[in-house]
Amino acid sequence: MSTRYFWISLAVCAATTAGVGAQSANDRADLLREAQALRSELAPAATPPGGLDTSSFGRAVRFDGLMQSGVVTLLDDCTPAPGDPPPGPDDRCVVLNPAPAATTFDLADIGRLTLPGRSAHSLLCHWLTPVAVYTLQNPTGVFQPNATIRLIPYVVVESEVLDDPTLIDPTTGLPFGGQLESSFAATYQDSQSLDPGQRSMKRFSLSRVCISGFLSRSALMEIYGLTEAQAKQVFKRDMTLRFGLRGNATLVAGASVLYGLRVVGD
Repeated sequence: MSTRYFWISLAVCAATTAGVGAQSANDRADLLREAQALRSELAPAATPPGGLDTSSFGRAVRFDGLMQSGVVTLLDDCTPAPGDPPPGPDDRCVVLNPAPAATTFDLADIGRLTLPGRSAHSLLCHWLTPVAVYTLQNPTGVFQPNATIRLIPYVVVESEVLDDPTLIDPTTGLPFGGQLESSFAATYQDSQSLDPGQRSMKRFSLSRVCISGFLSRSALMEIYGLTEAQAKQVFKRDMTLRFGLRGNATLVAGASVLYGLRVVGD
């Protein structure tokens, strides 16, 4: 059976999972950092009358387009099988390190969407939906405490307003160079302990829907240091969004994932 059709068949099977082991200290620290980042994003120093998002209050929602990533597969051998259809231009295959070594990856620009100027007034929101199937397996012959898959989606926002070399990205300390990186607070992680020979397969599909959005006029000013006039210009000019996916895998026998991103504005 070809690799592609193997994963399609897995995707329609009922998922079974083994018991979830206790999270490691690093797992808990990652969770706390993400929660704190979301809390900081949602809680400015002073809450204005009417709530946290006065710029978009009462404005109609505008549908600004749909982006789909390529299919990302994690396999111990990415050599196409005879008869496999050719991969799409945004498909990626990551070769897994032999168990129990970890594999890390950062796959940039695996989906994109260009928004004409004035597609939104002050806010870009997301309906972000992954569809994924993966298998954790322990072939090492000894107990393994931390079989893990972690997926971190992000988006790079390109704008000519950010080409100004005097504008410094406070998250890097360097000029923006025409772009900034934003995320969705949508990290997915599964960590389990596995006995020798134990195997756990899971399929999931879920959505992360906008709260404060992945780009807003207020964030451009408060987080990235733009003036109000510059932040307004970002929304008045064309923007290109480029989707990326970071992650790591330990004791993963195989995985396949793709993301859909519906963008809406105010």
